[in-house]
Amino acid sequence: MSTMKETFEKIKALPEAQKALQFIKDDLDLNWKQHQELTLIPAFSRHEEKKAARFKEMCEEIGYKMEDDEVHNIYTTIKGTGNGPTVYMSAHIDTVFPLDTPLAITLKDGKYYCPGIGDDTASLANVLTIMRAFKASGIKLKGDVIIGGNVGEEGLGDLYGMKNFFGKKEHAEGVDGFLSIDGCGPSITYGGTGSYRYKVTFSNCGGHSHGDFGMPNPIHAMGRVISKFADMEVPVEPYTSFSIGVVDGGTSVNSIAVQCSMLVDMRSRDKVELDKVDAMFKKIVAEGVAEENARWDRDREKMRKAPTFKGADEADKVVNVEIEKVGDRPAGQQPIDCDIVQATAECYRVMGFEPRFNASSSVDANVPISMGIPGLAIGGGGSQGNAHSKNEWYAPTDDKAEGTFKLFLLLCGLCGVEGVSEPMLPVRNPK
Repeated sequence: MSTMKETFEKIKALPEAQKALQFIKDDLDLNWKQHQELTLIPAFSRHEEKKAARFKEMCEEIGYKMEDDEVHNIYTTIKGTGNGPTVYMSAHIDTVFPLDTPLAITLKDGKYYCPGIGDDTASLANVLTIMRAFKASGIKLKGDVIIGGNVGEEGLGDLYGMKNFFGKKEHAEGVDGFLSIDGCGPSITYGGTGSYRYKVTFSNCGGHSHGDFGMPNPIHAMGRVISKFADMEVPVEPYTSFSIGVVDGGTSVNSIAVQCSMLVDMRSRDKVELDKVDAMFKKIVAEGVAEENARWDRDREKMRKAPTFKGADEADKVVNVEIEKVGDRPAGQQPIDCDIVQATAECYRVMGFEPRFNASSSVDANVPISMGIPGLAIGGGGSQGNAHSKNEWYAPTDDKAEGTFKLFLLLCGLCGVEGVSEPMLPVRNPK
């Protein structure tokens, strides 16, 4: 029985595979042209419609009939002979940048700078090249390949594209493996970091900072909560984290705020630990609000003697709190020695790349992994840096073609090539 390495070498040597590699090299100019065009289309999470529509057009120009689902995931199926697994490969269409972010591509020292040019527009361009390479090569796979672009990976997009896709029974049961092209290089992320995100709003009727002194203050209540939250202790393993990323509110320097809010992010590789942090957080919120209200309760009689006191004991002057969940990314783990991880690593090595393993991150693959479907986030061709910043850059490296071809080769290995190799990925639900 051939090893994975031997099988990939055998597939790579096929005339059809070599034709695909040469095609990818010849396609670099078109790849870069489309990469730039897509980069300049704003695509903030949950506002990806224009970029998704143009990506769909580019796919259809190749000759594919594309699906455009309810949330604007764009994909098609390259049918195999029916004797293998179904592998879904996708890159995310959205970026972290608001729609009014200035977008202009500039070149400096061999790097092209623009918000979103790397994460994940470079991967969208690579998907288009891979789709063209399948057309050009004529290679026949045993399994099916679903390929395209998806929405909602970043921030408060909350993986809604993947949740919608895998929320359909035919995909939840019919997809045997998932590959998210996210980033560049020989990276392999094989676990999903789960996260809960909340918007917490503190409010009362508000008032004058001096004239209504003695009224519980929403901002003070939030401050109490933040102080307690910052002192929480979490395990190093499984790696768990927490942060307050945004605070907002207030009226003026001489006002007791009517309202203030904060955005909270909590993450862990392990759902049990994530739920523990979640419970601690909710307890802390309740305690902080109660302490702020009780603090002024204690001093109420003293405050009544103040010449400016206006009745701070009215019920609507206590601080109230509302906790709204705005993000829920499922956690999931799979062993490093599972088929999809080892196949990907051997594919990289055959192409001359040493794999870089990452045990966990928050990526599109979270959703299928949490459902027991093998999944990865992997890097494409080229190089990139400063993701999520306005100084984000991309560089088309000398091995860009080979870095893109490794994704083509990986699909061939996982699905199996008719008359040449058996699939490396098993079918989860044989018919």
